[in-house]
Amino acid sequence: MKKQITLLLMMLSVMASFAATLNPRAKGVWANATSELVQTDSVLIFFTRNDSLQTKSATLIIPSRQIERTTVFTPDTILMDKAEPLDIAVGNDYISVNGNPLYMVESINIVKPYAQFEANSSNIADCLQQWQLGTKITIDGDFCHVMIDTNNNSFMYMVSPQMTYIRAASLRHTNKGSVFLQNIRMMKNMNTGEYTHYSAPDNYALLTNLPEIDASKFNPDSCTFAEDGIYWSFVSSEPQRITLNGCGEEYTYVPNKADGNISEWFEFIPQPDWLKAASINH
Repeated sequence: MKKQITLLLMMLSVMASFAATLNPRAKGVWANATSELVQTDSVLIFFTRNDSLQTKSATLIIPSRQIERTTVFTPDTILMDKAEPLDIAVGNDYISVNGNPLYMVESINIVKPYAQFEANSSNIADCLQQWQLGTKITIDGDFCHVMIDTNNNSFMYMVSPQMTYIRAASLRHTNKGSVFLQNIRMMKNMNTGEYTHYSAPDNYALLTNLPEIDASKFNPDSCTFAEDGIYWSFVSSEPQRITLNGCGEEYTYVPNKADGNISEWFEFIPQPDWLKAASINH
């Protein structure tokens, strides 16, 4: 028998009692075993799970847009309502959320728009990383799509009548392509029937000790699903365009523009040469 999934209170209404603010000292990516938080100057997304209740939840706060909401996934129900209160305190080397400590995974430095690289055969990894950096927000009626792409991680909070897709992932780039490793995935797709509420056993341990990239898994003719991530392989490039094989479709990347849809620009901090590191370890 197909499991019936119930969706309750699916709306993006403005709350009259809205009063959320962001603590600027909490900016960055933070995690512990069961939770993860990303905060920029204008957006906060907090993911957590309750193993005893078998729930996963994500809270989105955007003070400038008067958005303050929590989405909860249970085994058979999605609950969407006003955000659960978040009491965030900042310590010397950690933050606490409602009394639970989270430790820094990555810092975020927000800067003014800057010139982007042009792609060539030797800098594909840097271009893939730089061209995706920043915060993007689209809110239109009952459609909400927030993307936060840092130098090492990627976050999405999307709610629409057709799909709820909320996730956190490590995203590493090489000249052969990118490796996408989700550690949190909350998905309800009305078209395909997919219903997933997954979280890695220990978010902090995973994000601070990522598995090696296996160069042999990059294949320009197809993507590769593996325990260590999804391999999106390099297909082609031009100075202002890179194409990867994105599992059933091609993913195309272009440089960011100052007059584009990016609301926050992040400083580019190059990732390690993941392929070189893997060859040294072997």
